[in-house]
Amino acid sequence: MERAEAQAIYEQGHEAVVAVLLALSARLATQDAQSAQLAARVAELEQRLNRNSRNSSTPPSADPPSAPPRPRRAASGRRAGA
Repeated sequence: MERAEAQAIYEQGHEAVVAVLLALSARLATQDAQSAQLAARVAELEQRLNRNSRNSSTPPSADPPSAPPRPRRAASGRRAGA
């Protein structure tokens, strides 16, 4: 809102100013609710993005390429086979 527009509303009287303030307050409340909803969605998506086979029940083959490699098992000293 430009200064000239605010001045014109002010000159219309008390009721016009109150109506504009109430409308702006309602708009701000709506935007606050949307912002909170989007922040919750971002947090959920980040949590899903950071999930891999080490911290969930998914198999290692489902890990994304950016996941850290799984550690190798230590050799037991026994030979492979039957």
